[in-house]
Amino acid sequence: KPAKGGGVDVGKIHWVIRDFLASGALVLLAAEMGSGKSTLIYRAAEAIYEGLLFLDQLPTRKGEILVIQGDEPKAEAEKKIRRMGLEAQFDICYAEPPLDFDWLEKIIRSKVYIAILIDSMTSLFATNELEVTDLGFPRKLYRIGKVFAEYNVAGLITSHLNKPPENKIRNRITKHDIQGVATIGAAVSDIWSLCKVPKPEWPDHYNLECLGKRHCKEGTLWKLQGNEEDYYWSLKEVGDGLKPQDRIHLQGKINAHFKKSPQSIPLSEIASKIGTSNEYARRICTEMFEVGLLKRTKVITGQKGRPSYLYGNK
Repeated sequence: KPAKGGGVDVGKIHWVIRDFLASGALVLLAAEMGSGKSTLIYRAAEAIYEGLLFLDQLPTRKGEILVIQGDEPKAEAEKKIRRMGLEAQFDICYAEPPLDFDWLEKIIRSKVYIAILIDSMTSLFATNELEVTDLGFPRKLYRIGKVFAEYNVAGLITSHLNKPPENKIRNRITKHDIQGVATIGAAVSDIWSLCKVPKPEWPDHYNLECLGKRHCKEGTLWKLQGNEEDYYWSLKEVGDGLKPQDRIHLQGKINAHFKKSPQSIPLSEIASKIGTSNEYARRICTEMFEVGLLKRTKVITGQKGRPSYLYGNK
């Protein structure tokens, strides 16, 4: 029940992987076959299971995790897992298509796992009677998405892409590239794409980009570096703004300031006190305000035009 006046819990997100995978969400990760999406979700599973930073940048909530693998043979998956040094860590189930939805719902409702990662929608959800291109296909995603939300378990599912026109090499992935009908995008909480960069800035350069929806801002771009030796993934740069750990550091400085001095002050003063630009201070303070970590007070001047604000401790 929302609190009076909008409530401080409005917009509150409980992250399993900060800025990427939220409790109760169903996230779609779209990528070409052979682009590394399986090893990326294995590293995500490792990070959650161990409580490590995902991509060396994103904090995780430690807990039990299940990977449902239906996109590659068990022998192939086990070779990758061995190369990654992940034997005997998180739970992995090798599923034959079509996936048993009653079984999956039972697993979600058990709440044994804080997150379930499924590889892939294209392989496991389609049947001879209902292909991924059929209009009724998104109902399967709606069905499991509703259960993930109801039981507050995080879900991530991968998807293949349509073949590019004239077999051209993609520079980036859009929602239209996702294999299946357009309404698939409406059935999930967030959409991310993973694409190998045709003109790389470094070896094994991949882009992980948010294509929009609920918990991530469309256009958010994380530039990754993979590694063929052990399939390690790290976030090397971002498309715009600060890397996640830098943002977290500045948020900590803002919190520390307001604990000592709770008086509300303008963004320019916040920027000066924490040692960053006005733009970065604006981005971080507005994000913190959205999820109820800061309060914001409108400055009444009696003049027309855009108002100014003061930010302070809740």
